[in-house]
Formats: sequence, structure tokens, C-alpha cells
Amino acid sequence: MKINFGKYICATSFIGFFCLSPEPVFSNPSGIFERKLECIENPDFITPSNQEFKYCIKDNGEITKIDKSGSLVDEEYKINELIEEKKKKGFGYRKKQLVEFKIDNDELFKYSCDSKKEKGEVICDGESKRSLLGIRPKGYFLSKGLKEIEDEKWNKSIEYFDKEIENSKNQKAYSNRGYSKFVLGDYLGSIKDLNSALEKDKSDISALSLRSRANFKINNFKGVISDIDSLIKLLDKKSEEEIIEISEKEINPINTDYFYLRGLAKSETGDFEGAKNDFDAEIKKNPMNGDAYFQRGLEGYWIDREKACSDLLKGISLGAKDTSMNLVKERAKTESFLDELFTSQKTLVDACKDSSDEKIQMNKQNYESENLKRDLSELFRKYFYIIPILLLVIISLVAKYRSNDE
Repeated sequence: MKINFGKYICATSFIGFFCLSPEPVFSNPSGIFERKLECIENPDFITPSNQEFKYCIKDNGEITKIDKSGSLVDEEYKINELIEEKKKKGFGYRKKQLVEFKIDNDELFKYSCDSKKEKGEVICDGESKRSLLGIRPKGYFLSKGLKEIEDEKWNKSIEYFDKEIENSKNQKAYSNRGYSKFVLGDYLGSIKDLNSALEKDKSDISALSLRSRANFKINNFKGVISDIDSLIKLLDKKSEEEIIEISEKEINPINTDYFYLRGLAKSETGDFEGAKNDFDAEIKKNPMNGDAYFQRGLEGYWIDREKACSDLLKGISLGAKDTSMNLVKERAKTESFLDELFTSQKTLVDACKDSSDEKIQMNKQNYESENLKRDLSELFRKYFYIIPILLLVIISLVAKYRSNDE
């Protein structure tokens, strides 16, 4: 006969009266599945020899234990929490024991002893036994750091990479810590880590690519050019399939517009012809790169206006931002030239759209005239102190000749 007592089902039989508790109902089965999956893919500890079990430690110290089939074994223990439990023997309970889990030097240990009560306290009855349950898997802190990067927790990822570097000096830990620092705007720190990564592996394409970007951020344009020169040499040795495979494997993306970046760096160092050649190469590699068209137009505006205007307008149509006013201000140097060039227009793009060839030619002449005036003014300022000396010399010479004549 079955009797229903709320959540329990009880029954009578020839061996007596007994109750069965129902199967546990989980309030969030998807959450449990996610925890299991996380522990399978990224465990905190694994059994040393056969790796039959995997252990994960939650933030509250609770231990998740997964067997090799992926089943959840138990979650009843916590790190550094002493628990008294019954020790089974046969059909009954023999004695109670104290159990505690601890982490020591990247190893998970279980401490257990028979328990007894003494003066109202439960203590060990004899020596405590220590058994090794799991060890940190190789590259553990590196994998934890990569997981934090996926979640965009950059500072937390750096903490894990710090531990991995402390333990193993792992090359990828340096490289990925450099990536996290780059995202956080610590470009000097990023370059320092990437230098360490490249000292260990000069062929690390992603580290070399990232360092070129970090160097650009701190205006180290010669460093950018050097890095991209090396990067191109490495990429030339790889097939397209290999490059795609590297890009998919690395969490730090490879800079694909390296010709464009090197072109910008060359322009900043005054190598305008080299910059134009790099923009040509970038456009050939990626015809949809509007920024490359735009920058090539800026470089050639005073040389071949028609072609430059074509590039500028093409770049704008592909999504490039109009930054031409910055270049004009930098090269013009004087407000009077700006007034002459732009009576109604504000940028070179507007000039390309609206100004006539005659107007552009006049503006160019004004530009050259202003440059000449500026150069003469600079010479006068630089050698101004010499003029009084020259006058005194001339006066003294004239006086001398007059006295000789007399």
C-alpha cells in the first residue's frame, strides 16, 4: 500500500514501512549544464594519472566534480570548510569522520580523519590522512586568462596571465597579456610584453602585428615600419590557408591592413613616395579599403589634383572620414592661406567637389607664396642678431677708407 506524504512517497511491504524521496528537481537545469560544460572544458584540477575526474572551484568555494563521462558526481564540499560526515561500512555506519579540501601549490588535497567529541568539540581521533585528488592542468592560468578575454574582462585576464608567467614564463601568456594591456590603453606595457613574447618566438605573427599597432599609438613610426617589414616577410612564407588558420586560432587578431598602417607611418616620417606605394599595395590587396584611397589622395593632392580628387571622393564613398583639414592646417601653417583656399569650402574634399581648376591653381600659387614668405621670415628671425654686427662692420670700413683718402 502506498501513502503520499507531500513530497515523499511511502509504502508498506513484507519487510516493513519505508519512504522514498522523489528525484531532486533543479530550479535552473540550464545553469547546471553550463557549469558542467565549463568544468569539462576548463577544469581547475584533474586527477593526476588517468584524468578520470575533473574538479572546478566556484567563487563561493563549492567544488564541482565531473567524471569522465561528463556526469556531475557531487557538489557537497567546499574549499577550506571542515565537514563531519558518516563513514559507511557494510549496511550500517561505523564511525563519523572529518573531511576538508585544501589547495596547496596548485594541487587539490583531501584531508580526512576519524572524529571524536572532546569537551563539546569535534576533533580528529588520530592523525589526518592526506590524499591528492587533482593537479592544475598544464597552461591552466593561460586558459583562464583567455576565457576572461572572451568575456572582455581585461584586468582579470591580466591577473591570470601574471600567474602563468610567474609559474612557467609561457610565451603565449606574454603575448596575450600584451593584448589585454593594448585594449586597456597601456601601450608601453603592451610593447614590453610583446617584446618578451617575440624574444621567445620571433615568428609569432600575431604578437608582431599587435606591436606594430601599439608602436603607432605612441608615435614610434620607425618601429611601425620595422615591425611591418618583418611581418610581411613572415606572411610571404605562409599560404592563405595557413594565415586563416593562425587568425582563427589566435584570440589576438592579426592586422590585415598592414600596408595601410605602414603607409601612414611612412607619411609621418616624410617618406611620401613610400607611403603612396604602400597605399597602392593596400588598395590592390583590399579594393574596398576607403581609408587607403583617401590617404593616397591626400598624399598626391598638390601633385596631381585630378587623380587625388578621384581617390578622395572614392574613399569617402567607401566610408572613410574626411580628415583633410588636419593635413591642410599642418602644411599651410598660416591662416591667410586657409582663408584664400577656403572662401566657402572647408576641406580638400569640398574643394574637389566645388572649386574650378583656375581657383585651385590660384590657391596653389598662394600656397607657394605663403611658404616663401614663411621661409624668409624664418631666416630673418634666425639671423636677426647678425644684422647690427654687419652694419657696424660696414660703418667701420667706410670710416677707414675715408680716413685713408684724407
